[in-house]
Amino acid sequence: MVAFSMVVFALGCASVPAEDISADEGRQVQSIVRNTLSPFCPGKTLNSCPSPKAGEWRRDIREWVEAGVPEPEIRDRLQARVPAFDLNIPPVKSGWVIPVIAVVLSTLWFVVMARKFRGRGGPRRQAESPPQNQDLDARLDEELAALD
Repeated sequence: MVAFSMVVFALGCASVPAEDISADEGRQVQSIVRNTLSPFCPGKTLNSCPSPKAGEWRRDIREWVEAGVPEPEIRDRLQARVPAFDLNIPPVKSGWVIPVIAVVLSTLWFVVMARKFRGRGGPRRQAESPPQNQDLDARLDEELAALD
């Protein structure tokens, strides 16, 4: 049973043979499909849209890139297919907000934790000092006087 599971796992992890496309062309295809909104899946790019129509568009883009069509021409061809839909990804205007909030919250957490650990050490050291014993002090003074 274990051997069967290992074989199934190995076959599932096997790589798919690479298509006849160069690395530069592959990067160009990925750049286009990742940066083009899909008219078939609202809010998704062509790269992440599971629609069969998006799959056709990805194949067309791959063919055009292999044929040497420049990227602006490919984008124009895609836009001509759906003139009423904007294929461009809108820029994020508030993209700086999340990192700033993360830095502020992590700094605040660090300060709170530092104060918490710092506060533990101070009062405990004072409270942990041994109680004063008058008899022991008097005896120590006598023995020290005897040594002189």
